[in-house]
Amino acid sequence: MRIGPAHQLARGGETCAAAIPFRQREDLTPLIDALRAHIARLEQSAAQFERRRTKAPPWGLGLPELDRHLPAQGLLRAGLHDVSPRSYGDQPAAMGFALALALCRLTDEGERRPLLWCRLAAHEREYGRLYGHGLERLGLPRHRFVTISLKKPASLLWTMEEALKSGAVAAVLGDADAAHADLTVTRRLSLAAAAGKAAAILTFARPDQAATASHTRWTAAATASRSPPHDAMAVGPPCWSIELTRARGGRPGAWILEWHHAQSRFSLVPGFSRRAIHPGTDQNGAEAATQGPALRAG
Repeated sequence: MRIGPAHQLARGGETCAAAIPFRQREDLTPLIDALRAHIARLEQSAAQFERRRTKAPPWGLGLPELDRHLPAQGLLRAGLHDVSPRSYGDQPAAMGFALALALCRLTDEGERRPLLWCRLAAHEREYGRLYGHGLERLGLPRHRFVTISLKKPASLLWTMEEALKSGAVAAVLGDADAAHADLTVTRRLSLAAAAGKAAAILTFARPDQAATASHTRWTAAATASRSPPHDAMAVGPPCWSIELTRARGGRPGAWILEWHHAQSRFSLVPGFSRRAIHPGTDQNGAEAATQGPALRAG
């Protein structure tokens, strides 16, 4: 049998470098860090390209404390995003936040296309159908709203893809199920949104951590709203506890937001920062002398 150089070195008491296995995990740390830095550079370059390609203002939430967690161009205008409930029963909150995101997209200057909302019949039986007057109170005009109810998840995803590719809608909202909206399906939706220059927002029925091709991933939960100053017993504006769990070119964060339908804008609820209840503290931890009571949890 022919003896190679590695065997000769081993017989002589020496070990060939090529024959040494990766026994130490710290040897891989520089490589992993370099790969993460390279991926971050790719995501940032894609964000800068998207910003140069469109002349429209960034699609953000209008809050500097939140928008600085997003990529340079804000939310991807022609891409896929998804919102998951924080726990079982929070799907209505996730749907409300998804609608608010879409309304921020519909207020773009020069945007005249309607919004399409695809619902699953099973989700409607569990959480109820869309109510036109309620949607109008949230800021969605009736003449810019089309809805469709479907029985099969595959039919709903196909409808979303075809509507996005058509370019006839500004945004498409749709119910999603983790068993059907996998990485391949969501990648198709992302490509269809880019082809039709429209935004797609999926709302999952249950908390889900499966991989998707979404540009940003959010979780939402219902929280008590604040009463208006003139009437302590009245119901305040819609309020959600949201968390940005993933953003290409951005970074995660958590906030409590209010939605003001008249101006189609968000506002931060004072007293919540870095998952802590503390009045007058912004998302960077700097304290400001603001007045008002702290947010009461529970």
